[in-house]
Amino acid sequence: MIERRQQFQVVLQLVGDLVAIGLAVPIAYWLRFVIEIHPVTKGLPPVSMYLNLVPVVLVLYPVVFYFQGLYHRRRIRSRFDEGLRVVAAVFLATVILAAGLTFYRPPDFTYSRLFLVILAATDIGLVGLFRWTVAASLARIRRSGGNLQRVLVVGAGELGREVVERLNIHREYGFTVVGFLDDDPGRQQRDIHGVPVLGTTKDLKDVITERRVDQVMIAL
Repeated sequence: MIERRQQFQVVLQLVGDLVAIGLAVPIAYWLRFVIEIHPVTKGLPPVSMYLNLVPVVLVLYPVVFYFQGLYHRRRIRSRFDEGLRVVAAVFLATVILAAGLTFYRPPDFTYSRLFLVILAATDIGLVGLFRWTVAASLARIRRSGGNLQRVLVVGAGELGREVVERLNIHREYGFTVVGFLDDDPGRQQRDIHGVPVLGTTKDLKDVITERRVDQVMIAL
């Protein structure tokens, strides 16, 4: 079940990226040659030449995103960290695209370097917007009690309590703590922050099965 949910999230992320990347090419063309962010001195190039890049970027950019770890799903990842990864991935993909266009280009035609810069900036903006929308939607679902993962915390000491506090504060991560395990006899059969101590570390396998635990967090 947990694997299917993660696969669905990755597919959702990929679809959003593909839509953003596909839209970035015509928008960049429009900004460069129609709006003319910088004056066009060599006449208006045919839009078809730039639209021919769409299949290329739809393959190139997601492949670079994959190797930059943007499809390795982790519930606890800061927006800042993901934003940096998106910027780095788009920059690298655009450099590869520019290098490829220097070796292969149609006769008597040169792609605008400013277009490539605008394409990168547009791509970063659109990919970031789509990813933020997906993340915000998932966070809203998790706060309302959907798409949750059941967590068992091993260690009911100070660190374990801090883990539970943080997970309770950040409901958007989508974790619900089902209990603690701890080898301290003084902590058995107690509730800590409203979470029961279910046994010792020797009971790990049985508790995982009985409580249908999705993830174990070690807080020793």
